Amino acid sequence: MNFLPPARTGRWLAWSAGYALLLWLSLILHRYMWLGEPFNLILALRWAILALVISGIVNGFGWLGAQLVWIFSTAGTVAGLFLMYLYTYREMSGFEDLAGFLSFGLFTAGGFALGLIAEGGRLLIHYWRTR
Repeated sequence: MNFLPPARTGRWLAWSAGYALLLWLSLILHRYMWLGEPFNLILALRWAILALVISGIVNGFGWLGAQLVWIFSTAGTVAGLFLMYLYTYREMSGFEDLAGFLSFGLFTAGGFALGLIAEGGRLLIHYWRTR
């Protein structure tokens, strides 16, 4: 995990901004390009807030030094985005957007939970070895 910035450095702010921008662009690309919905500024701002919240939580844990949380959360978010894009092309009688967003939320939360479990296990092992 040498590609991540060190804990408690200012570079995490830049990572957080870039993470939020990429996530927001992915979300609005799905909504307005793949689903073909007309542009709605209020909805685009809501997607931006969602991206900022997810980025703030994930990169906040990275700033604290919980790199496994960052890795698993990012993997869950990417998997959720992939499934959201995949569900766009399935014929689901109008539920493509709902199924896609729910799978995105489930995989994002699942990746975060797995990251917390992995980081907790790593901390327990470190605690037991130093005792």
